Amino acid sequence: MKKLCLAGILFSCSIVAFSQKKKTVIEGKALYFGGSYSNPIRAEFDKYMAVLSDSLKFTNPLLIKKNFGIQGGLIIRNGKGEFEAGGSYSFGISAKMSNANNTSTATLSTNSFDIHFGYSQYIAGPLFIGFDIGVLSNDGKFTVAGNNATFLEPTPESHNPFKGYVFFARPKGGFFFPFKKDALSGFKLTAFYDMSISKYDFYNKDIFQNRIKNYKGETKSSFKALGVQATISFAMDN
Repeated sequence: MKKLCLAGILFSCSIVAFSQKKKTVIEGKALYFGGSYSNPIRAEFDKYMAVLSDSLKFTNPLLIKKNFGIQGGLIIRNGKGEFEAGGSYSFGISAKMSNANNTSTATLSTNSFDIHFGYSQYIAGPLFIGFDIGVLSNDGKFTVAGNNATFLEPTPESHNPFKGYVFFARPKGGFFFPFKKDALSGFKLTAFYDMSISKYDFYNKDIFQNRIKNYKGETKSSFKALGVQATISFAMDN
């Protein structure tokens, strides 16, 4: 349903794009800043949290389903082509859950930071499609209190500065509306889909301070996220 909604937004806005008769040429460099919203899916980690939640007698798995983020970077545009280098920080609203008799309570928070590079092609007026590649770091915090936590143990410290990292690809598409004709300063709305190329170790790399003892499931997780991003760019060549 969410994918259909995003597709509907892009299709509706494309009517405006294709209705423009006069072509414009936009060139130069600009800095951009903005915010984003996404729905992260960490398939193997989500299964792990489902097992953990069941062990704590929770009714539902303790998961982070919504991410909010901030981002910034540099764009270089030459006519219909645009290169981008940027970074973003995303965080999930902390989730807290207790069992029916309140003997166990757990709190989970997650965050991620990425650096990416990409290219976009303007295909009709403000309408563009593009592709980014980059590296993304997953981090978080999990705490549990109560009488039913005997199945947990402290996660050994790895002191690995690259823990939680995955390489990812990001197909994207959207619209750029300049504040003035032929200007690089403007508003951009982008729909994107993050897909990890590698997996990160959430169990052994002390991303979380506690873990399930002798967990037999998959300890490395993929990362996916469908989202939308809104940014404002400021031309540097005025």
